[in-house]
Amino acid sequence: MYTSRKKIHIDKDVEPTEFEELVAQAFFDLENTNQDLKSDLKDLYINSAIQIDVSGSRKAVVIHVPYRLRKAFRKVHVKLVRELEKKFSGKVSLDPKERNNTEYKLETFSVVYRKLAGKDVVFEYPVTEA
Repeated sequence: MYTSRKKIHIDKDVEPTEFEELVAQAFFDLENTNQDLKSDLKDLYINSAIQIDVSGSRKAVVIHVPYRLRKAFRKVHVKLVRELEKKFSGKVSLDPKERNNTEYKLETFSVVYRKLAGKDVVFEYPVTEA
Protein backbone atom coordinates (compact mmCIF):
# COMPACT_ATOMS: atom_id res chain seq x y z
CA MET A 1 0.00 0.00 0.00
CA TYR A 2 1.34 3.39 -1.01
CA THR A 3 1.20 6.02 1.73
CA SER A 4 2.73 9.35 2.62
CA ARG A 5 5.51 7.49 4.50
CA LYS A 6 6.99 6.68 1.07
CA LYS A 7 7.62 10.41 0.63
CA ILE A 8 10.10 10.63 3.52
CA HIS A 9 13.25 8.52 3.79
CA ILE A 10 15.08 8.68 7.10
CA ASP A 11 17.27 6.31 9.10
CA LYS A 12 15.59 3.01 9.94
CA ASP A 13 15.73 3.48 13.71
CA VAL A 14 14.42 7.07 13.61
CA GLU A 15 10.75 8.01 13.48
CA PRO A 16 9.75 11.14 11.54
CA THR A 17 8.54 14.09 13.57
CA GLU A 18 4.91 15.14 13.39
CA PHE A 19 5.88 18.09 11.20
CA GLU A 20 7.89 15.87 8.83
CA GLU A 21 4.86 13.63 8.49
CA LEU A 22 2.74 16.70 7.62
CA VAL A 23 5.18 17.70 4.89
CA ALA A 24 5.36 14.14 3.54
CA GLN A 25 1.55 14.04 3.51
CA ALA A 26 1.52 17.32 1.56
CA PHE A 27 3.87 15.81 -1.03
CA PHE A 28 1.68 12.69 -1.22
CA ASP A 29 -1.48 14.78 -1.62
CA LEU A 30 0.08 16.94 -4.33
CA GLU A 31 1.23 13.89 -6.25
CA ASN A 32 -2.27 12.42 -6.14
CA THR A 33 -4.32 15.57 -6.78
CA ASN A 34 -2.22 17.96 -8.87
CA GLN A 35 -1.98 16.82 -12.50
CA ASP A 36 0.83 19.31 -13.24
CA LEU A 37 3.06 17.82 -10.54
CA LYS A 38 1.94 14.19 -10.55
CA SER A 39 4.60 12.73 -12.85
CA ASP A 40 7.35 15.00 -11.46
CA LEU A 41 6.70 14.07 -7.82
CA LYS A 42 6.34 10.34 -8.46
CA ASP A 43 9.96 9.47 -7.63
CA LEU A 44 10.77 12.39 -5.32
CA TYR A 45 10.97 12.23 -1.53
CA ILE A 46 12.42 14.26 1.34
CA ASN A 47 14.94 13.46 4.07
CA SER A 48 13.66 15.86 6.73
CA ALA A 49 11.68 19.03 7.31
CA ILE A 50 11.81 21.67 10.03
CA GLN A 51 9.87 24.78 10.85
CA ILE A 52 11.80 27.89 11.87
CA ASP A 53 10.46 31.01 13.58
CA VAL A 54 11.32 33.98 11.39
CA SER A 55 9.80 36.97 13.17
CA GLY A 56 6.71 37.42 15.28
CA SER A 57 4.22 34.83 14.09
CA ARG A 58 5.98 34.23 10.76
CA LYS A 59 7.58 30.84 10.19
CA ALA A 60 9.65 29.30 7.43
CA VAL A 61 9.69 25.67 6.36
CA VAL A 62 13.05 24.12 5.47
CA ILE A 63 12.88 20.85 3.54
CA HIS A 64 15.99 18.71 3.15
CA VAL A 65 16.11 16.65 -0.04
CA PRO A 66 18.62 14.01 -1.17
CA TYR A 67 21.51 15.45 -3.14
CA ARG A 68 20.98 13.00 -5.98
CA LEU A 69 17.40 14.30 -6.46
CA ARG A 70 18.28 18.00 -6.45
CA LYS A 71 18.04 18.39 -10.25
CA ALA A 72 14.60 16.81 -10.29
CA PHE A 73 13.48 19.09 -7.44
CA ARG A 74 14.85 22.16 -9.25
CA LYS A 75 12.62 21.39 -12.26
CA VAL A 76 9.47 21.66 -10.17
CA HIS A 77 10.76 24.08 -7.52
CA VAL A 78 8.57 27.07 -8.44
CA LYS A 79 5.34 25.05 -8.71
CA LEU A 80 6.15 23.00 -5.64
CA VAL A 81 6.89 26.04 -3.47
CA ARG A 82 3.68 27.73 -4.62
CA GLU A 83 1.59 24.66 -3.72
CA LEU A 84 3.35 24.07 -0.39
CA GLU A 85 2.87 27.73 0.57
CA LYS A 86 -0.85 27.25 0.04
CA LYS A 87 -0.86 24.18 2.28
CA PHE A 88 1.32 25.59 5.06
CA SER A 89 0.42 29.26 5.16
CA GLY A 90 -2.54 28.80 7.52
CA LYS A 91 -3.14 32.58 7.58
CA VAL A 92 -5.88 34.84 6.18
CA SER A 93 -5.34 38.59 6.80
CA LEU A 94 -8.41 40.66 7.45
CA ASP A 95 -9.03 44.34 6.71
CA PRO A 96 -7.90 46.36 9.77
CA LYS A 97 -10.66 48.90 9.07
CA GLU A 98 -13.24 46.19 9.85
CA ARG A 99 -11.61 45.11 13.12
CA ASN A 100 -14.39 46.55 15.32
CA ASN A 101 -17.07 44.79 13.29
CA THR A 102 -15.39 41.39 12.95
CA GLU A 103 -13.01 40.77 15.86
CA TYR A 104 -15.60 38.95 17.97
CA LYS A 105 -16.33 36.62 15.00
CA LEU A 106 -12.78 35.31 14.45
CA GLU A 107 -13.33 32.04 16.30
CA THR A 108 -16.55 31.47 14.34
CA PHE A 109 -14.73 32.10 11.05
CA SER A 110 -12.09 29.52 11.98
CA VAL A 111 -14.62 26.85 12.92
CA VAL A 112 -16.68 27.39 9.76
CA TYR A 113 -13.59 27.31 7.55
CA ARG A 114 -12.44 24.05 9.22
CA LYS A 115 -15.86 22.48 8.55
CA LEU A 116 -15.96 23.61 4.91
CA ALA A 117 -12.33 23.10 3.90
CA GLY A 118 -11.15 20.53 6.41
CA LYS A 119 -8.16 22.71 7.33
CA ASP A 120 -7.30 24.82 10.33
CA VAL A 121 -6.83 28.51 9.72
CA VAL A 122 -5.93 31.52 11.85
CA PHE A 123 -7.59 34.79 10.96
CA GLU A 124 -5.62 37.89 11.87
CA TYR A 125 -5.34 41.55 11.09
CA PRO A 126 -2.13 42.71 9.38
CA VAL A 127 0.19 44.83 11.47
CA THR A 128 0.42 48.34 10.09
CA GLU A 129 3.36 50.56 10.85
CA ALA A 130 2.56 54.14 11.73
